[in-house]
Amino acid sequence: MSRRTRPSAASTIHIPRQRGRREPVILVVSSEPSLTLTSRAALAVGRWAWKHRLSWAPTAIATVLLVVTGAVHLIEPRTAWFLAALALAPAGLWAWGMLRRRPTSRQAVLWRAVLAAFTTAVGAWLALAVWFAPTRPALFTAWTVLTLAAQVAWLVARRMTLVSEKESA
Repeated sequence: MSRRTRPSAASTIHIPRQRGRREPVILVVSSEPSLTLTSRAALAVGRWAWKHRLSWAPTAIATVLLVVTGAVHLIEPRTAWFLAALALAPAGLWAWGMLRRRPTSRQAVLWRAVLAAFTTAVGAWLALAVWFAPTRPALFTAWTVLTLAAQVAWLVARRMTLVSEKESA
């Protein structure tokens, strides 16, 4: 029985008398309510989100970082000093890489510079969020802008990768 069947409107079921029993058998049947519009919408959104879960990876990571920085802020806000020193690492690595060997294409230089700047901004946000709390209006706005920028860049990079894979095939 693969299809889901709904019980009929009758809620009484007649059971024949059992031998040796004088008491009647009582069976309570609860009717299953139909799905409401809200639950149908929630199911549709959930299915859509699960189907496109890889496309929303930056937003999921940013949300986890928001919660983790809030927890670390409550537990030990002095961790921000360590995170502030770590925030400078991406820019330093990019500069060190540029001094050692310059990439051949301008596009590679641009992408690496943007990635280093973005990663440095995220590291600075992490340090500030742990020190001051991620729910401060300025930090929450910065989180929103960084999340939006990461999401757009992720979608553009995925689309460029998919187009280049189709062309090479």
